[in-house]
Amino acid sequence: MGSAVRRPAWRSPFALVTAAALAVAVAVIVLNQKPAPPPTDSLARPPLAYAAELVDGEALGQADAPVVMALYSDFQCPVCGRFIREQLGSLKTEFIDPGILRIEAHDIAFLGAGDPDESLELATGARCAAGQDRYWTFHDYVFWNQQRESRGDYSAEFIRSIAAASGLDLTAWDACVAGGDARDAIRAATRTAMAAGINATPTISLNGGRPVPGLPDAAALAASIRALAAASASPGPSSSPAPSAGPS
Repeated sequence: MGSAVRRPAWRSPFALVTAAALAVAVAVIVLNQKPAPPPTDSLARPPLAYAAELVDGEALGQADAPVVMALYSDFQCPVCGRFIREQLGSLKTEFIDPGILRIEAHDIAFLGAGDPDESLELATGARCAAGQDRYWTFHDYVFWNQQRESRGDYSAEFIRSIAAASGLDLTAWDACVAGGDARDAIRAATRTAMAAGINATPTISLNGGRPVPGLPDAAALAASIRALAAASASPGPSSSPAPSAGPS
């Protein structure tokens, strides 16, 4: 009888089983790793920066500021984007930094259409950023990089790239976004706002005064803030922004 042909070591049953097990293990590791966010160098960098002492979750400004602006926005709203890009900088310089104005952001989601609801997902990402006191950085990155409304541009990857550019701890942010609490809070805030008659964005209210929808006239808004600040020592009727250019 001829001698048996020796099988190469790599073809032995033990080696094949070991290789298969190793391949499965590698695949499991790869599948369970969170993909890296898309490159952020294509994002426009917002021009504003905020002192840490002025940032408090979704609020911006000193807690004892005499004028408080309630700002209702949908991240997909183009008029909201205009307000932030065109007026926030001057409001910050003239009123927020000196301690006159505090903005309290109320993110609502009613422009989203389809699944996923892009307005809801953006607001959820912002709320999770607020937990790390990076809400306003995230907020500005979204508005300085606005995309088309409900057309799939605000994918999970795009929103995560905003989070990365905002300097967030992505592990903690991912966990927050994956949970249901932030999303439920946005849904509840949207219902509350709509029940109060707020059905357009942006909508602004100063010191609890009449909510005014649409893009405010910058000069009229500044005049209202100055008047409220001057009258803050004595009670008086609330002022509201002048008629707007129209809501989203």
